[in-house]
Amino acid sequence: MMNKSHLLHWLLNGSALYCLLASHSTAAQIVPDATLRVNSIVTQQGNAIAIEGGTQAGGNLFHSFREFSVPTGSEALFNNRLDVQNIFSRVTGGSISNIDGLIRANGTANLFLLNPNGIIFGPNARLNIGGSFLASTATRLNFADGTFFSAAADQTQPLLTISVPIGLQYGANPGRILVQGNGQGIRSTSELIDTTIGLRVQPNQTLALVGGDVALEGGTLKTAGGRIELGSVAGTGLVSLTSTDKGFALNYDSVPNFGDIQLSQQATADASGEGGGDIQVRGRRVILKDGSPIEASTLGAKPGGTLSVNAQESVEMVGMSANGQFVSGLFALVYPGSSGAGGNITVETKRLTILPGAARIDTSTFGQGASGTLRVTASESVEVIGRSADLNFASGIFNSVQPEATGAGGNLIIETGRLIVRGGAQVLAGAFGEGRGGNLTVTATESVEVSDQIADGVFSGIFTQTEAAATAGNLTITTPQLTVGNGAAVSASSFGGTGAAGNLMINTARLIVRGGAQVTAATQPGGLGGRLTVNASEFVEVSGTGFGGSSLLTTSTFGNADAGDLSIETGRLIVRDGGLVQAATTGAGSGGTLTVRARELVELSGTSADGGERSSLIAVTQGTGDAGDVRIETDRLIIRDTAGLSVNSRDSSSGAAGNLIVEASSILLDNGSLQALTAGGDRGNIQVTSNSLQLRRGSRITTNATGEATGGNIAIATGTLAALENSDISANSEQASGGRVTIDAQGIFGTSFRLPPILDTPESDITATSQRGVEFSGIVEINTPDVDPSSGLVELPQAVVDVAALIDRRCSVGSEQSRFVVTGRGGLPPSLSEAIATDAIVVDWVTLGQGRGDFGAGELQSRGAVQGRSDANRRDAETRIGLRLQPGPIMSAQFYDLGEASNSWDNRPRVPASPRPRVFFGEQIVEATGWVKGANGEVILTATEPAVTPHHSWQRPTYCP
Repeated sequence: MMNKSHLLHWLLNGSALYCLLASHSTAAQIVPDATLRVNSIVTQQGNAIAIEGGTQAGGNLFHSFREFSVPTGSEALFNNRLDVQNIFSRVTGGSISNIDGLIRANGTANLFLLNPNGIIFGPNARLNIGGSFLASTATRLNFADGTFFSAAADQTQPLLTISVPIGLQYGANPGRILVQGNGQGIRSTSELIDTTIGLRVQPNQTLALVGGDVALEGGTLKTAGGRIELGSVAGTGLVSLTSTDKGFALNYDSVPNFGDIQLSQQATADASGEGGGDIQVRGRRVILKDGSPIEASTLGAKPGGTLSVNAQESVEMVGMSANGQFVSGLFALVYPGSSGAGGNITVETKRLTILPGAARIDTSTFGQGASGTLRVTASESVEVIGRSADLNFASGIFNSVQPEATGAGGNLIIETGRLIVRGGAQVLAGAFGEGRGGNLTVTATESVEVSDQIADGVFSGIFTQTEAAATAGNLTITTPQLTVGNGAAVSASSFGGTGAAGNLMINTARLIVRGGAQVTAATQPGGLGGRLTVNASEFVEVSGTGFGGSSLLTTSTFGNADAGDLSIETGRLIVRDGGLVQAATTGAGSGGTLTVRARELVELSGTSADGGERSSLIAVTQGTGDAGDVRIETDRLIIRDTAGLSVNSRDSSSGAAGNLIVEASSILLDNGSLQALTAGGDRGNIQVTSNSLQLRRGSRITTNATGEATGGNIAIATGTLAALENSDISANSEQASGGRVTIDAQGIFGTSFRLPPILDTPESDITATSQRGVEFSGIVEINTPDVDPSSGLVELPQAVVDVAALIDRRCSVGSEQSRFVVTGRGGLPPSLSEAIATDAIVVDWVTLGQGRGDFGAGELQSRGAVQGRSDANRRDAETRIGLRLQPGPIMSAQFYDLGEASNSWDNRPRVPASPRPRVFFGEQIVEATGWVKGANGEVILTATEPAVTPHHSWQRPTYCP
C-alpha cells in the first residue's frame, strides 16, 4: 500500500512533470518554415512578436509557420499593409498551437489560422483585428479559381492566388480546438461591449472555430451583432465559405460525419448587438452544461438574426452555474428598451434533451421589439425535464412577452417523434406584458407525454398563457397519443388580466388525462376564455385524481368574461375513477357549451379512490353567470357506479343551469344519473332521444330545483323505457312550480307516475311536484301505445328445439294430413300442433284520395295503432293511414290535423263502428262504415256494414291420408 508520504511525493513529481510539459508546449514561439517565395519574417522584442514579410497576391497575404504559439502575456502582430484584405497563415509542423496572448493585425484584414494538429486558446487569449477571424484544423484552404493553400507537409511551393477563399478541406483526423477561460464572459447587461475578456471580433464580423471536436471550458466568444461559427468535423469533409455582410457564412453540406461541441464551466458564445447577430453550431453532439449559454439577442433598434444549432445525433442542455446565477441554454432575447425585433432560434437534431438546472431555449421579449420564432425539429425525441434546485425556475422551451414589454410574442414550433415534459419542466408561449402572445404548435409523430406535479403549484406543462391585457396565442397539439398525468397540465389560459386566452386544439388518436392532470382553457378575471377542441379518432380517457384533485378536461371562467366552448369528437369517451369533463363558470361570465360526439361509446363510471369525487361530465355555474349546455351524441351511453352527466346551478349561484341534450342509440344508467339541478334561472332542462333507455339500481333522471327556482323539464323520446330497482325520473321544485316530464315511448317497464303525497317509494317513480303544494305540481305526460307488451306472449319451452322436428307429418288439429307453410308477415302458431290465433290480421298501408278531412276509426276486435298525416292547408293534400294490428282487445287511432291529435280508445270487443260526421273539399268521398278481411289477410274498408260471420285464421285441410 502506498503511504501518505509516497502519495505526496508522487503528486509533487506529477505536478512538476505537468508543468514541464506545459512550459515546453508554451515555450514554442512563432517559427517560419521557409516554404513560400517570400517567407515570413518573425522578430521578437520582449513579449512583442512582429510577423512581417510573407507572400502577397493581390489582396491576399500568405504566411507559413512550422510552429505557431503565443505565450501568456505575449503579443503577436501581423504587420500587414493596409491594402491586405485576407491574411492566410498555416502551420506545417506537427505541434499544436497554444495561444494565451494577444493576436493583432493591421487594418480590417480577415485572419485565417490553419493548424491540422489542433489549436488551444488559453484563458488569456485575445484578438485585436479589424476583420473576421477563422481558426481551423483543416488541412487546406480552397479558392474559387481551383487553387488551394495546404498545411500538409508535402506542399513546399504553393500556387498562391488572388482569388477568394471558398472552402476548408479537412483530412482524416482533424485536430481539436479548445477555448479556456474563467467563465466570467456571460452577458448580464444590455451594454454592447459588456466585457473585454475572451475572443472577440469587431461588430458585424465573423468569429469561426471549425475543427475536430470543439470545446469551450469557461471560454468566451464575442461579436457585437456579427457572426459566430462553431463547427466540428470528424474525418474527411469540405466546409464551404461564402462572403456576407457579416464576414463569412459556413456550409456543411459536404461533411458526412461530425464531431462533438461542448460548452462547460460557464462558457459562452455571444453575438448580441444592436440587432442580434447570427450563430451557427454544427456537430454530432452539442452539449451545454454548468450554466453555459449561447446567445444572439437584440440590444437596440435593429432586427435580430438567427441562432441555429444542428446536431447529427443530439443536443443536450443541463445545469446551472456553481453560483446559481447562470443557466445553460440558447437565447435570442429582446432586451429592455430595445425596439428591434428578436432573432430566431432553430434547433435540428435527432434528440433534444433539456435537463434539470433550469436549462432552457428562450426567444422572449422584454422590450418594444417583437420576439422571434423558435423552432425545434428533433426526428426522434424532445425531452424537457426538471427545474432549478430551489424549484423557482423551470427547465424548458419559452417564447414569451415579459412584463412591461410591448412587443408581440413570436411563435414556438416543436416537431418531433416524441415530446416528453416532466419533473416540473415547461413549454410556454406566454403574454405577460402588452404584446400579443405567440402561438405554440406541437407536432409529434409518435406521442406527447406531460407528467409530474412536484410541489403545490409547481408542475410540468405545455402552455399558452396571458396575465395582462394582451391576448394569448393558440396552442395546437397534433400526435397519435397525448398523455397528461400526475398533476401536469396542458393549458391555453388567461389569468390576472383582461387579455383573452388562446384556443386549445388537440388532434390525436388517443388522449389520456390521469392522476390529477388537467387539460384546460380557462380565464380569470376579465379575459375571454378560449375554446378547447379535442379531435381523438380512437378514444379520450379522463381518469383518477391527484395532488390537486380530479383529472380534468375543462373550459372555465372565474371572472366577468365568458368561457370558451369545449368540444370533443372521438370514437370513445371514457371518464372514470373520479375524472371530470367540465364547462364551468364561477363568476359573472357565462359558461361554455360542452359538446361530445362519440361514434361508439360514452362511458362514465365510478369515483375516486377515497370516494370523494364522482366521475362526471358537467356544465356548472357557481356564480351569477349562466352555465352552458351539454350536448351528447353517441351510439351507446353508459353511466354507472354513481357517475353522472349533468348541468348544474349550485346553491350559491344565481345563474341558470344549462340544458342537457342526449342523443344515443342506447342508454344505460346503472346507479348513474342524468341531472339538471338549478338554484336560479329558468333553465336546467333534459332532453333524451334514444332507441333504448334503461335505468337500474337507483339511477336518476332529474331536473330538480332548489329555492325559488322552477323545476326544469324532462323530454324523453325512446323506443323502450325500463326503470328498475328504485330508479326515478323527477322534475321537482322546492318553493316554485314543478317542471314538466314528457315521455314518448313504445313501451315503458318498471316505473309508475306518483302523485303527492306518495313520492319517494322503494319503487321506480315518475314525479313533477312542488313542496309548496299540489297546486304547484308540474305536469307528467306519457305518450305510449295503450299496449301491455306482455299481453298475448306465450312462454317458450326451455328445451333446445330439435331441428328435425320442425316439420310435423302427423294429422293436423282437424285429424287430417297437414302441411305447414309460412308466408309473408302473418303470425305463427305457438307450436306445430296448435292452431294459429283467430284474430291474426295482416294490414298494409292505405292511401286515401285527395281532399281535406280526418280519419276516425271505430272499435275493432284487435289491438294496434292508426296513424294519419295530412296537410289541411292544401286541397291536394294526401292523407296516409297506417294500421298495425296485433292480437288483443284494444284498438287505438291517432290522426294529426292542423297540429292536433284525436285519439279513440275503447276496451269493448265489438267490430262495427259508428261513423263520425266528415267535411271534405273537392270530390265526394264515401265514408267507410265497415270492414272485411280479404283472402290474403288484409283489411278492406267498406261503405256498408258487412254481415258479421265467424272467421277462423286456419282452414281445415281437404285431404289427410
